[in-house]
Amino acid sequence: MSTESLNRTSNVTETPIKVNVDVLKQKINIENIRTKRTCINDLKRKLHDSRKKDRFRNTIVACSILFSVGLLSFIVG
Repeated sequence: MSTESLNRTSNVTETPIKVNVDVLKQKINIENIRTKRTCINDLKRKLHDSRKKDRFRNTIVACSILFSVGLLSFIVG
């Protein structure tokens, strides 16, 4: 085993962590913070659209299964 690799890994240097204390002491102005509101109608519309897509996908899957079973029975019969 080479001692060069051991010497390289044993030299650990730590970088000092610099913290800006002035940033931590700043006061937050509550008047400038605006609460973000979510429109209920938009959420309902998105839920309706996702359900509509799921229903359409399920209909396509069911129709393709029925079509393939009918086609297979026509070929076999």
